[in-house]
Amino acid sequence: MTNNIQLLYAYRNRDISRVRLSLESLRLQTYENFEVIFVDYGSQDNYSKAVEIIVNEFEFAKYWYVGHPGLLWNKSKALNFGIKKAHSEFIIIADVDVLFTEHFLETAVKLSQSNSFSLFKIGYLSKEVTEQQQQHLNLNHIQTTHIGDTFGIGLFPKFALEAIGGLDEFFHFYGSEDEDLNSRILMSGTLRNNCDDLLLYHQWHERYPQKRKESLQIQPRLTNVLRLNQRHFLWNESQQMLHPNPKTWGNCFTKSDLKTLEQPDVVIQLDNILAHLEHCFGEDLKKHPKKVVQVIISEAAYYNTLKYKIKQSLGKQTQLYMSMKAVNDLILKNILFQYRDRNYNYSISDDLKQIRFTIDFKTATHGKI
Repeated sequence: MTNNIQLLYAYRNRDISRVRLSLESLRLQTYENFEVIFVDYGSQDNYSKAVEIIVNEFEFAKYWYVGHPGLLWNKSKALNFGIKKAHSEFIIIADVDVLFTEHFLETAVKLSQSNSFSLFKIGYLSKEVTEQQQQHLNLNHIQTTHIGDTFGIGLFPKFALEAIGGLDEFFHFYGSEDEDLNSRILMSGTLRNNCDDLLLYHQWHERYPQKRKESLQIQPRLTNVLRLNQRHFLWNESQQMLHPNPKTWGNCFTKSDLKTLEQPDVVIQLDNILAHLEHCFGEDLKKHPKKVVQVIISEAAYYNTLKYKIKQSLGKQTQLYMSMKAVNDLILKNILFQYRDRNYNYSISDDLKQIRFTIDFKTATHGKI
């Protein structure tokens, strides 16, 4: 029997206990004719191996690993891969933090219409209630901290998602990719339906500390990315951008593609000097087509000396340096605006004093699967 509905999960390096609980809530559904496409986009081995075991415990779910750990988190690409793999008429974009009440899919089937998509209410759980659910899943008469509207958890006709090229693959890290998707689907003529029944619950998790976005971390973070993504969404909207992706949307690189970056043809070693870095990413990389290029940026010892700091404070002429956080932001912006469809590897050393960026200009962009 063909599955009428498939649910898509996009995952990377998250607590596996919330994955198990989300899938367990699907096991209790009154409507059983569904499948789950679980897309792991570049998790580290310790996470990917553990979550694959969990997903494979559920007969209705299939695990896919795409990308590799050297790529920045891109939920849009992960979900687009799932959209391309889906064979059902309707798709539900899910999330590992979401718990589904037992009648959710039964309701979704009733809402399924070829000319509309549906968004849902969601109740947010406290830390204590989430821990209780992990001990014993029971969503009857559950207490919430508050109730809100979802933008990223929705029921969509597959052809409507395909008509607009899925989610815009510009969006990295987090923010606005769901609002942009809904806006472009509406632009295509598909109607929006809001389901007012409370059928979803959001598991509690810690918020990422806001201050950390302003300092360099081993896990890549881009300063002001939320605003940047919001600006891109508003630009798409103002330009009536219906299909922002290339024809190869939904294609992803694989873990084996990381191996092609291990022996670069060209290695460029730089200190964190402003002029050198701006010239490298503005001009130098263009000089190496059809090659694998690695750029290694190290924090110069002079950057932290008293002599340099005194010269700066006195306004004396001296070579300008960038903080390693500024170097990080420079490279990440280049990835977002120029290299997001190429195979690359980005990493920050444990001591936060060296950044490596390796990119493949040899092979085609956009991935293979």
